[in-house]
Amino acid sequence: MNLKFRAKDYKSDDSFESAEYEYFGNEKEGWEIKRNGDPYLHLGPGYIPLKTISCGVCSTDIDRRFLPFPLPQIIGHEVLAEGLGEHQGKQYVVEINDTYEARGDKSPDVFCKEGIPTHSPERRVLGIDRLPGGFGPYILAPVHAAISLEGVSPKAAVLMEPFAAALQAILASPPKPGDHVAVLGPRRLGSLILAALASYRKTNLSDFRITAITRHDHLVTLSKAMGADEVIDLRNTDIESLKNQFDIVYDTTSTASGFESALQIAKREVHLKTTNGQVMAGIAHLTELVVDELSILPYSDSNVLFHWEKENRKNRNIFVFGSVSETIKEKLKTQFTVFEGSSKEAESILNSEMFSNQLPRFDLVVVSSPEELSLAIRPNPGHENSLVRPRGAILVDTSKTKDWPADASLVGKFFANQKEIHSSRCGDFHMAISLLRDNPEITHALETNLISHRFSSDQLELAYATAKDPSSVKVVVDFK
Repeated sequence: MNLKFRAKDYKSDDSFESAEYEYFGNEKEGWEIKRNGDPYLHLGPGYIPLKTISCGVCSTDIDRRFLPFPLPQIIGHEVLAEGLGEHQGKQYVVEINDTYEARGDKSPDVFCKEGIPTHSPERRVLGIDRLPGGFGPYILAPVHAAISLEGVSPKAAVLMEPFAAALQAILASPPKPGDHVAVLGPRRLGSLILAALASYRKTNLSDFRITAITRHDHLVTLSKAMGADEVIDLRNTDIESLKNQFDIVYDTTSTASGFESALQIAKREVHLKTTNGQVMAGIAHLTELVVDELSILPYSDSNVLFHWEKENRKNRNIFVFGSVSETIKEKLKTQFTVFEGSSKEAESILNSEMFSNQLPRFDLVVVSSPEELSLAIRPNPGHENSLVRPRGAILVDTSKTKDWPADASLVGKFFANQKEIHSSRCGDFHMAISLLRDNPEITHALETNLISHRFSSDQLELAYATAKDPSSVKVVVDFK
């Protein structure tokens, strides 16, 4: 098959330019992609061509220039599409991660074998990292990432990717019975987290309370429609009066000030769902923290056993920075294989024969300073590998947090008070579809309330500019 078309590439200066693309190949033999006549990307077998029906504009799209992936690129990853060729007539939603598993490759890497295929360093990401996205008229989707749309209306389907991501936050940080949780910034993703919380609560017959926190009239109304039990308007309420009021705060603001507010008002946990690629509260690489779905926890006997709830594994290998207290080091050595040193020494260990036949990451990393915390997430500007395994944890030696510099003192006190930061990224589309089928009132709320603007594909720049405006909620670009 040969597909030739023009699309608008997103550039590092936050503008768009028109480019000519050509896809030629097939699912069995692979694909060649050309951009303006030059080779752009080679894809092996396992991709099917799809025609874009519509694509939502996400906060990630708006902040795309801050992410550590090459530009220019056709961006857009919240895709509803239809099949071509033998798949013609079918509609699909598309999971964004291009992995061995998604392509049906018979030789998976160690990340797939460990049950974390979406964290493979070799993966591409639709509309984010190399793989052309949904703001073009055609995409190439890994065959198992294209999920047939059955039982959910097309209006709700274009929201499937962000709804699944929102649901992942709830699964990674589930409210306990009697909890009072808050969603900070209930706009695009925040509104979907409200809907995910409400549907999760109903399906699981749970009894936690949901509060939305905003400062915009239209978001007060939207939050109630999406499932919030109450809404706090920060134009009338001082954030200081909310300190330690909420067991879990799901921060979707994507701002440094929002993150700092979340740290102040959380009683037990902040779930960081989206960031803007910038340093926040004195900590670098928080965007990469979310990409890797890492947690930051105060060091404790129980937290050294941390793993995601659905993972059936035990922590074995732990790296400890040299400045961590000797008490912690000696205690860890009684239970685990412990490595010690600097971030460069940690990388050398991970690149050694010792880790050649296993996941080349430590299960946990223990730090004592903001600098070490940032290095644990991204130790080397030359690559995107963390020291700690995806969905693993970085533990903070809280005996040292009193000495953290002023710009990181807020987060230092947060850990000293035994509070936690968790994060999550993409979600399970099958689970999201099932939840929406079980909760038709939530589906109706999504269809009725969340999409605030629709534009045709030739109005992409206007759609993108509108999505930046706080008065918009979800902006969708339509291709037919």
